[in-house]
Amino acid sequence: MAIRAKDALSGLDELPNVLTVEEAAVVLRISRGAAYELARQYRESGGRQGLPVVELGRTLRVPRAALIRLLEPGEPQ
Repeated sequence: MAIRAKDALSGLDELPNVLTVEEAAVVLRISRGAAYELARQYRESGGRQGLPVVELGRTLRVPRAALIRLLEPGEPQ
């Protein structure tokens, strides 16, 4: 299920529990490459910075809850 920009505006609570890195990029309105770079930073920093991802086998997924926390005002980036 691909998420389009218009779908991303309908509300984060309507998103699936886990998103692909590409889907998270649409929600964040950043490029696919930037999203993968942020995912790499997250993995290399032990979760201290970047786009929160979990590894499921050889795939990366972005938990919706982590994405919401990332976007909450006042939360550390």
